Amino acid sequence: MEVGSLSFKRLMKDVRSIMKQPLHEHGIYYSHNEDNILKGYALIIGPEDTPYAYGYYLFQIDYPPEYPLAPPKFTFLTNGDNIRMNPNLYRSGKVCVSILNTWRGDQWSSCQTLKTILLTLLTILNDKPLLNEPGYNETSDDFISYNNIITYKNIEVAILNVIDNKISPSICSKFKNDIIVNFKSNYLKIMDTINKEIKIMGTVDTLIHTKVYSMRVDLKYNDLKSRIQKIFKKYK
Repeated sequence: MEVGSLSFKRLMKDVRSIMKQPLHEHGIYYSHNEDNILKGYALIIGPEDTPYAYGYYLFQIDYPPEYPLAPPKFTFLTNGDNIRMNPNLYRSGKVCVSILNTWRGDQWSSCQTLKTILLTLLTILNDKPLLNEPGYNETSDDFISYNNIITYKNIEVAILNVIDNKISPSICSKFKNDIIVNFKSNYLKIMDTINKEIKIMGTVDTLIHTKVYSMRVDLKYNDLKSRIQKIFKKYK
C-alpha cells in the first residue's frame, strides 16, 4: 500500500519521537515493524494501585496510508478466557476510545500523536474501570465483583500467560526483556496482592460472576501463587 511523502514524514516523525524520548517512566514501550512501515506494536504495563497493576497489555497498531489525517487502528491483544478486561477493550480486540474515532467524545485530529494515544490508553487502566461503562457507578451491583475478576485475571492472563508465551508470542517477544525485568522487580508486590486475596477469601476457590459482560470466574489464588513462584524461579 502506497504512503504519500507527507504521511511518511509525519509517521516517521512520530516513531522517532517515541524512540528517542520513550515513555518508559509511564510503563509504555513501543516497537516498530521493520518490514512494514504501517505497522507497530505497543506494551502498556498496568499502573500500581489498580486491578491492572504490573500486567502486560499488548497492542498492534495499523497506520492508514493517509496518516495523520486518519487515526491508526489499535487492536488489543491481551485477551483470554472470554474476559472483558476493560470496558474500552473488547474481547474482539477493538479499542474503543474517542481519540481513535471509535467512541463519542473528542475525536482524532492531526494534532494528536502516537504518544498522546498511548498515554490516553494508560488512563483507562485505572482503579475504577467499570465507571468507563455508561450507566454504571460505584454503587452498581457488579462494581466490586468486576474489580475482583480483573485483579485475578490481570495476574493469570496479563502477567502469567504473557510471560508463558500463551498470548501473541511473536509480538510479546519484542518486549520480552522489558517484561521479565519488570516482572522480577515487582514480583514481591504481585505476591503481596495474591497473599492479601487469599487472606480475604480463604483457601477455598471462590466463584464470582457479573451480569455485565456475562463473566463467571473461579478465583484460584493458591494455584496462581504456585504458578508465579515457579516462573520467578525460572527467571531468577
